[in-house]
Amino acid sequence: MGEWKKSGCILCGLNCGLELLIENDHIEKVRPDKDNPRSKGYSCRKGLKVAYYEHNADRLTHPLKRVNGKHVRITWEQAISEIAAKAKAIHAEHGGRAFAYMGIGALGGHFEAAYGLRLLRSLGSQYFYNALAQEFSNSFWVEGRLTGSQTVLSQPDPHNAETLIAWGWNGWLSHQEARARVMFQEIGKDPNRMLVVIDPRLSETAERADLHLAIRPGADSTLLKAMINIIISEGWENKEWMAAHVSGWETVKPWFENYDARRNIEEVCQLNYGQVRELCRRIVTTRTAIHQDLGIYMNRHSTINNYMIHILRILGGNYGRPGTQIYPAALMPMGSHSDERDPKTWRTMATNMFPICGVFPPSAFPEEILSDHPQRLRAAFISATNPLRAYPDTKAYEAAIAALDLSVCIEVAYTETARLCEYVLPSRSYYESWDATFFGFGWPELYFQLRRPIVAPPSGECREKCEIFLDLARAMGFIPECPPELYAAAEKGISAYASALIKFLAGAPKLISLLPFVVGETLGKALGSVNKSTLFTILMGQLNRPQFRAGVKAAGFTDDEKLPETLYNAIIDNPQGLILARLQGDNLDQLRTEDKKIALHIAELETPIANVSLEKELTALEMRPEYPMILHAGLHVETNANSVMRNPEWNKKLRWGTMLVSLADAKRLNLQDGAMARVTTRASSVEIEVEVSSRAAVGCVYIPHGFGLIYNGKKYGVNVNELVLTTDRDELFTPLHRRIPCRVEAAATV
Repeated sequence: MGEWKKSGCILCGLNCGLELLIENDHIEKVRPDKDNPRSKGYSCRKGLKVAYYEHNADRLTHPLKRVNGKHVRITWEQAISEIAAKAKAIHAEHGGRAFAYMGIGALGGHFEAAYGLRLLRSLGSQYFYNALAQEFSNSFWVEGRLTGSQTVLSQPDPHNAETLIAWGWNGWLSHQEARARVMFQEIGKDPNRMLVVIDPRLSETAERADLHLAIRPGADSTLLKAMINIIISEGWENKEWMAAHVSGWETVKPWFENYDARRNIEEVCQLNYGQVRELCRRIVTTRTAIHQDLGIYMNRHSTINNYMIHILRILGGNYGRPGTQIYPAALMPMGSHSDERDPKTWRTMATNMFPICGVFPPSAFPEEILSDHPQRLRAAFISATNPLRAYPDTKAYEAAIAALDLSVCIEVAYTETARLCEYVLPSRSYYESWDATFFGFGWPELYFQLRRPIVAPPSGECREKCEIFLDLARAMGFIPECPPELYAAAEKGISAYASALIKFLAGAPKLISLLPFVVGETLGKALGSVNKSTLFTILMGQLNRPQFRAGVKAAGFTDDEKLPETLYNAIIDNPQGLILARLQGDNLDQLRTEDKKIALHIAELETPIANVSLEKELTALEMRPEYPMILHAGLHVETNANSVMRNPEWNKKLRWGTMLVSLADAKRLNLQDGAMARVTTRASSVEIEVEVSSRAAVGCVYIPHGFGLIYNGKKYGVNVNELVLTTDRDELFTPLHRRIPCRVEAAATV
């Protein structure tokens, strides 16, 4: 008989609760977990297919080393010792700037950050590359200026909104909000609530909207500037709320005056002025949440578009209260604060790019390796991410990884990236490890779930990612000597260990920076899991924050000397997840500005906003004859997740991996549904099956991401990142995946 075990999905950042029927260490069935406090019995079809992630023909079972162009099996001892020796030799000759860590790319398994980043820092490097800088750099940069810290990041609260604006977001398929489809259905049934979609195409979400503004592709800046102009021209802004919570508005306001909103909306955006004006009125008179997505993040003018969306929210006072824009509760921040104005902030050597939220952009990575700069990147630890399918310009990535002096891939499966690396280290999956994610979605309740091992790994040689990094750090000499008393206390339990650790660090304060290594080496040994010990490290850090401690008490936990153990055990004992804290105070108290107000004036953006004029935008939006159409590189559909879903059988009997094209464009280009088309960009060209769709905007084609995978020796589908250059990016190095110029034609028949 099998046993139902509780866990969570690892295919998107919502991590919906799941129950999995386990029999003989195999996932037999999956169902939504009704006991999960956040998802409450909700899951999409992707989450119900996670068995295809766990059980696949590409699973790694032992360490590999590339020898004469082929990977051969080696022992863990050989792998760790050789990697450590090579890393130390590279460091001795070239210093810390030679190293990069590209990790935490998956939507599960965030514990590894504590060890991957600590190893990187121990090597003297700050070059951390992550998917956050693939999409969110512009948004995080803007928010860092508004809030005073890039660790204070907001998000919409659509579940409580009276008006929900989905701007470039197809939430029906990409979700991104807890119980997304239930939420959309609830809005549709309530006559007092309204769903607005701003998107060039008739997406699945737009089909359900009360109002669909089918904006001209790429004209978002014009629409935003016009909407702000309408609100201030009508005198609709919430002056009282802004006076209490916003600084700098009087400096910014003139940027949006003397702008012909009607003409820009009608001629540039190709929208109805009356509909837009009514939407502006609704923004300032109802609780409004604006959820922007890749249509904003990875499109032209992303920085000023994200900025102007915040201005729209602020004009209506739509901040810090239910149904508006909130600063969510989370056990860990999304990243660290990194301000490029600080001379201590690192920049890349070849591209002169700085980190945002502590993260460097993946689009810069190949150039930093292939450069002839004496301080170029020479060694990379790539963990839980597959840049050869996840990031732009596959050919550049292939050349870059091949050029490294040391490349180490830590992975569950034999991915396209693993195939190129010198060393491949097999890790346990997210259903074979203690692990978690740290995405916050609500306020004031802080939800957290610890995933536990529910199946055994396919080989005794598969290790936790945290353990692998700890092994590497030990071999490189970065683990401090820990006293016997600390090991002994770890065997006695969490409370005894917490007391011993505090005493130890009081006598050796410099070792606080190496806390993950210390805890992993001592408590991790006692628990039989380095990953599991990481939870203790995080809780101890958070309990030093008065706001968290007060929130924990408000959630019903007794604040005494045993609180670390109480919280730790509560998390362990609730595999479905739990409300760990109910944070106290006003949501806007989290602002880090000196006056505790939103600092609206960002001087660097005045000129870019001024350049959004009718004449300039009409010229810029015209496509060139050699590439007359727009490729949307990476479409959310029912049949794609990300590259961890490697077995195409999870989509059997469903149509997948097609290119969407409008009926008008299909007729004009003589494309037949089900036939093959050739798509050409400045980077490359591919052939792909055509799907004629009413949802495609005229002049655009759409190719989903997550395909072009080599599974069990055979490639299936099209890798859309082959069609994108690393230089197809904006000023903050965010790839312009929503606006790649292309040419489309019927493929030649044989």
